[in-house]
Amino acid sequence: MAAKKQSFEEALARLEEIAALMDSSETGLEESVKLYKEGVALSADCAKKLTKARQEVTELKETADGVFKMIDFDTEE
Repeated sequence: MAAKKQSFEEALARLEEIAALMDSSETGLEESVKLYKEGVALSADCAKKLTKARQEVTELKETADGVFKMIDFDTEE
């Protein structure tokens, strides 16, 4: 079954739901393992989206002042 494409915000909201469910004493072991696996996949997806966003911000910094130089996202100038 193909996974639905989620926005970063949707994936993050689902991760918060998963954390709350796993924290609940009502969630059994099998369900917790299932939720854990889903959470790991969502976490990896969020990391990829953040990396892509960081690259896009770096590219915008390159062209914002008309000077073409690489500026790392974390660098303040």
